[in-house]
Amino acid sequence: MPYSSISNLDNKKSKFKYIDDFNDTAWPVPGSQSASPSSPSSLKQGNLYNFPFESEDLLDGGYESSDDRYKTVQHNGPPEVNLKNVLSGIFAILTGRNKSLNAAGSLQFSNSNVSFLGSAKNGDAVLHSSVYIPSAPPLLEATAFNYSAYKDVLEAEPPEWLPDSSSTVCMQCNAPFTALTRGRHHCRFCGGIFCRACSKGRCLLPVKFRERDPQRVCDTCYDRLDPLQGVLINTISNAVQVAKHDVMDWTSMRGWLNLPVGFSMEQEIYKSANTLRNYCQVARLNPEKSIPAAILEGAKGLAILTVAKGGVVLAYKLGTGLVIARRADGSWSAPSALLSVGLGWGAQVGGELMDFIIVLHDSKAVKAFCSRMHFSLGAGCSAAAGPVGRVFEADMRAGERGSGMCYTYSCSKGAFVGVSLEGNIVSTRMDTNLRFYGDPYLTAADILLGIVDRPKAAEPLYAALQDLYASFRC
Repeated sequence: MPYSSISNLDNKKSKFKYIDDFNDTAWPVPGSQSASPSSPSSLKQGNLYNFPFESEDLLDGGYESSDDRYKTVQHNGPPEVNLKNVLSGIFAILTGRNKSLNAAGSLQFSNSNVSFLGSAKNGDAVLHSSVYIPSAPPLLEATAFNYSAYKDVLEAEPPEWLPDSSSTVCMQCNAPFTALTRGRHHCRFCGGIFCRACSKGRCLLPVKFRERDPQRVCDTCYDRLDPLQGVLINTISNAVQVAKHDVMDWTSMRGWLNLPVGFSMEQEIYKSANTLRNYCQVARLNPEKSIPAAILEGAKGLAILTVAKGGVVLAYKLGTGLVIARRADGSWSAPSALLSVGLGWGAQVGGELMDFIIVLHDSKAVKAFCSRMHFSLGAGCSAAAGPVGRVFEADMRAGERGSGMCYTYSCSKGAFVGVSLEGNIVSTRMDTNLRFYGDPYLTAADILLGIVDRPKAAEPLYAALQDLYASFRC
């Protein structure tokens, strides 16, 4: 194959360098040897040049440097990745300049070890996966967590808290403490004294602290503990512990009566499981008072609350509970804590304690419970005389994420009778969810839509749900 232009280049003692924009390996040209275009031995000695385009003109009649001249570039190594190169690559993506070159298979980057651009099957230019995939794998992967890097934090001992008199200013911002505007707060990890602005974060602490709730820490300790939260959430949080209170028969005092307010998610789980089991007993004795099987089978979720109600004409209601949603595969989601307050107006008198089972009829109702706060308005009748009563209500619930129809069934205890118009405000108890799951960024939508795994501490609730649905299938 003749290369007529190579001899001319040798005579002018000029060095021909390959273009940096191509990934083809350059063939070195020894400076002490002359390249002979007609001698086969010169080809074996490496006096070859790699041309960027293998066109038909090159294969048939040779390559003439006078027709297509390239600027020679002195290449001593890969150029550094700087702002100019990155901006030029982004500009090429936006203008589509690289699309035609990538389609021809000729544009590749050889001047850097990282290739930012790639070619898709349809010829479009795409970013390399290394550009948008984090370089550090998640901490939950088996090969991702480096224990030795965080050994001093994971094996830390609880500190001795400094006395309040040891510092009159914040140990981080040096602002003086005041009684009302800037109080003292101890960091639970280091024991130092900080103001509220410098200790806003809450984190789970290592095992030796024996604390399963997220604790207040200073900003410096928050930066040290934040990379470990994924590991601590899956090891020491309240959600992954085995439920301690799972006895709901006559041998347990708490199984006789549900209190209207639960101060933790564990109490809400116990109350809800107890409500479901009591309802199964009532439905077994009086089938006409049970929830219709068609409504229960088609439920997209259940909200279970214990509410205290009392008054004359104007009745007040207060209670807590939880909500769970049904996933696409038929399983139940993790629970989210609720708080309910309301008013009722009508011909009513008395007081009662009610265990509500609210059937979420469709996905819109589930989205309403995903809101941080939603409202419900409905009319119903209630009657309670002695230990067992019954309430049926149909209400519309509306929140920032949507609205939906719900059906409410309850078993009540007390002495109450009346027909009223009811209005309720139901809000998500974010603080209760935080103490249970240990994740400050977790929302009700994340819990109910199935992103969170079913917690081990809620097994009594899932067992009660299984018994409830098994009784309807029999």
